[in-house]
Amino acid sequence: MDTEELIQKFQAVALKEEEEDIVMVMGKIKIKGEKLAANCLLGKVLVTKGINREGLKAAMQQAWRTTKEVKIESMGDNIFMFKFVTKEEKKRVLMGGPWHFDRALIVLTEPTGIGNIKNQSFTHTSFLVQIHNVPIMCMDKESMQKLSEKIGIVKEVDTDEIGECNGQFTPARIFIDITQPLKKVVFVQQDGIKVPMPVLYERLPDFCFCCAHIGHQFRECLKYKGQPKEELSYGSWMRATTQAERGKQNWSKERFNRDQPK
Repeated sequence: MDTEELIQKFQAVALKEEEEDIVMVMGKIKIKGEKLAANCLLGKVLVTKGINREGLKAAMQQAWRTTKEVKIESMGDNIFMFKFVTKEEKKRVLMGGPWHFDRALIVLTEPTGIGNIKNQSFTHTSFLVQIHNVPIMCMDKESMQKLSEKIGIVKEVDTDEIGECNGQFTPARIFIDITQPLKKVVFVQQDGIKVPMPVLYERLPDFCFCCAHIGHQFRECLKYKGQPKEELSYGSWMRATTQAERGKQNWSKERFNRDQPK
């Protein structure tokens, strides 16, 4: 019997003659508890199969590269508690997402309230998002902020020191509501001319090419009608190359050109 079932059974019992046993969270208990919560993140792995804690721990230690070991405890239903040694490393991990395990998204959140697991929300994840085909008139921080707000909760827009955008796309750090479909395009319009701007996501895990939700693939989707993969509304083209991958591609191109016979 899992924790949720136990809670439901206890709630169904009417306490008549028995008094409730209550421990007040205050004083030293509160101070110690707040310190514990301040260094913790809760994470839910969006996959239907069970997750091995040791496998998750090894993968996250390699991905996060923290200076000290992160303790991981299973809380049931593929929810895990990650205990960091410092707030700084916790913040770096939270803002450095998205993270995934075995191609499944890990939704990280800071504990809220007293930290009751069943009351925590696993609805938003931090993504580094690229907006492509941005018109010149919109290549400034204020315009990119407004465009990025169509995708989610904007934390940061990557501009230079004077607030202008550079390059063929503009990255932004955005918290995205994963209960909703991923945005694949945003538009800007002036004088009757509407310009589409494709939205690409760095380190995007498996998602549904049929409905654009994260957590299942298109063959598992209720909206899937058996059409070919190429005819679906979404696809792997929504995955953006990361800065590290772009650097590797440039290095490979330079090496290819260098090695060509003169």
